[in-house]
Amino acid sequence: MKHTWMTVMAVAALGLGLSLQPAISLAGKGEDHTQEVIKHAKEGVTHTKEAIKHIEEAVKGTGDAHAKEALQHANEAIAHAEESIAHAEMAAKKPEGKKKSK
Repeated sequence: MKHTWMTVMAVAALGLGLSLQPAISLAGKGEDHTQEVIKHAKEGVTHTKEAIKHIEEAVKGTGDAHAKEALQHANEAIAHAEESIAHAEMAAKKPEGKKKSK
């Protein structure tokens, strides 16, 4: 059972990484690509949240501390991804000519 949950969580983590991979490869290639990056990242987060919900349902009542900890880490990773998306959206809204003063 423990091996099964570790496999499930590894697949979920891999899913998040793979869902963000197209976004990473498009980064820095112009405004249209920036919007595409943001779109792909949001889709990846949405799919990963759905996977986490299914895993949480499966874990309920098992008392598996490792699975619960893995879910906590997955939720933290989602929070970081959402924060990164918010920063990307803010950066995309800034005019290119303006630089942040030191």
